[in-house]
Amino acid sequence: MSFKKNICIILCVLFLFPALCAAAYAEGTEAAETDAVNDKIIPTDYVIPEDENMTVDCRNALLYSEYDDRFLFAKRADELLEPASTTKTMVGIMIFEKFGDKLDTQVTITNKLLEDKEGLSVYLEEGEVLTIRQLLTILLMHGANDVSTILAHYYMQDTDNNGDDLEEFTSLMTKRAAELGCENTVYKNVTGLHATGAKTVLSDIIKIAVHAAGIPGFLEMTSTGRLVIEKNGSTKSRIVLSRNYLISTYQTARYKTLGVTGMNYGSTEEMGECLLVSAEYDGKRYFTVLMGGYTEDDGTQVVYTDAIKLLEYARTGFKYMDVLKKGVIMTQVNVRFSSSTDVVTLVPEKTVSMYLPVNTDISKEITFKTIVPEDTIDAPVAQGVKAGDIIVIYNEAEVCRVPLVTTVSVAQSRILYTLDAVEKFVKKPVVIASFISFFVFLFIFIIIKSIIEGQKKKRKRLK
Repeated sequence: MSFKKNICIILCVLFLFPALCAAAYAEGTEAAETDAVNDKIIPTDYVIPEDENMTVDCRNALLYSEYDDRFLFAKRADELLEPASTTKTMVGIMIFEKFGDKLDTQVTITNKLLEDKEGLSVYLEEGEVLTIRQLLTILLMHGANDVSTILAHYYMQDTDNNGDDLEEFTSLMTKRAAELGCENTVYKNVTGLHATGAKTVLSDIIKIAVHAAGIPGFLEMTSTGRLVIEKNGSTKSRIVLSRNYLISTYQTARYKTLGVTGMNYGSTEEMGECLLVSAEYDGKRYFTVLMGGYTEDDGTQVVYTDAIKLLEYARTGFKYMDVLKKGVIMTQVNVRFSSSTDVVTLVPEKTVSMYLPVNTDISKEITFKTIVPEDTIDAPVAQGVKAGDIIVIYNEAEVCRVPLVTTVSVAQSRILYTLDAVEKFVKKPVVIASFISFFVFLFIFIIIKSIIEGQKKKRKRLK
């Protein structure tokens, strides 16, 4: 093979090899399709600024939306308070959880069961026979202290190895509250009357109420307006009326409120009038607790008027708003290796819906920050591929992040890709060094070849 042919072969291999490699690489490159996502993101971890126009007269108040798992209004909610009448809710939980499948068991009232009673009473007497269901209903609708004491004694008598100590029962109540996540609640009696060391916070009361509302039959008892106890033994029949005027009209119709599903009312000298309320509107359940209430000179009980105001606020003051909509173009990114397009637009993968005050101006109060790590992406590009994120910001805090995805598919130009691959290949230091070495070798080879050829010619001339 001649010298010239050798040189041609070497050059061809040198220049065509990287192009062939790039083409082979491009042949095997495919983009994966991403399925469309249609659901919403509904964040809950954000703070709604307080509405300065919303006020209540009670000393302490808290409004909670169970559906959205957030507090909608708070007034001095972090103060340590005595449990007061809300104690009866925990007593009810203890009885329901122990005797829930035995509510029709008959209980004969004895002097032992009546021990330690004080305060509000329905004056049950020795010898009367009532079912656990009746006793529980009286406790939860009326808040009778004698019934609370009877049920606590009965619980302890039915508990192995625990004797009949109400102090032990209150310890069990405190333990159960802790199991429900109430770290700031301690019970010292079963009536809610003043006792040194008894404490709670409004958020703990709400947790206990939410748990109680989930027990089948609990709310029905708390929302009973009137209970008739038929005559038994030597005791005449009696009628027990609810003290929760939001659900009962037997004593006054002034505060009756649609949507209220129960809970309890009570009062102590230290804590004033107290009200725990559950209500449901449009399939969403709300809870509110008020303490430090009082009765005005005209007879108005502010725990009820405040509760009505808070429930109306919950029902009409908030709604879900789509603050970021799926498919709306938010930014764009450059595309390489495409002969048909230079940019691809990016859109949120999901809609973000937030529970906000109805007067929220989304355009002013919700802001966004886009994060696109690469300002250029390489074709091929599949539709729906993540290319960045968008951060939703409310009240100067990050609410959530949503993937930004491509809106269209972009095919790759093999020519552009191959040319780029060749360019990258030839710019590599090792390739440049190889080229230099090759040409140096070639140059030396040519020089040597020329010298050899010259010597051959000289010898021929000498002959």
